Amino acid sequence: MAYDGPVLCKDTDTTAAQALDQKVQRARELLAGAGWLFDDFVNAEMRRVLTSDPDDMTTREIAYNRARIVTELKTGLVALVERHEAGAVRKERRDSLMGTIHGR
Repeated sequence: MAYDGPVLCKDTDTTAAQALDQKVQRARELLAGAGWLFDDFVNAEMRRVLTSDPDDMTTREIAYNRARIVTELKTGLVALVERHEAGAVRKERRDSLMGTIHGR
């Protein structure tokens, strides 16, 4: 089946918005329930870097990379939640302004 380009309809937009809301909710729940786990994992990996033999660069590099990836993962989840919340505040303000302007 050939691709006909984007489908622009309200249902698609609603579904996409619901999917984003669900993704943000899952990220929020993960951070609330297991956010400490990210930190503990990073601490354990950095401890491995610090306590490993200075000549064992492979172990040190693997531990450092694992800690970096988990840190980036947590940061990405936090950013997703923060962007979504900031967008909701902007939308609320915009709706409020539009209501004031149009006398609603």
